[in-house]
Amino acid sequence: MTAARTMRVTISGVSSEYEVPANDDRWNGFAVPGFTLEQVRRLAAETAALAATVPADEIDTITIGDDATVSVHSGQWGSTTVVDPAPDGLYYIGAYEWAWEIAGT
Repeated sequence: MTAARTMRVTISGVSSEYEVPANDDRWNGFAVPGFTLEQVRRLAAETAALAATVPADEIDTITIGDDATVSVHSGQWGSTTVVDPAPDGLYYIGAYEWAWEIAGT
C-alpha cells in the first residue's frame, strides 16, 4: 500500500505549516489546500492571535461553531462565508482566495 501524497502549505502571517493531502489545484499559482477540522481549529487560533495585532480590515478570521460549522470572516469585505466540508471530508479554507504557498512535500 502506497502512502498518500501530502504537501506542506503556509500563508503569510501565520507561523505554522500545515501538512495536507497533495492536490494539483492551483489559483493564480497558489495552492488550494484542504484541511481537517483539527487543522482548521489550529488555523482559527492562529488567525485570531494575528487579528489581535493588526487592524481588523487586514486579516480574515475563522470561527467554528458548536456544531462544527466553519465560518470565515473577511476583515476587508466585512462578509462571512460558511465553509462546508467537501466530499473528501476536508475544509478548503481560503480556496481560490488566499495565497497558500507550498512549503514542501
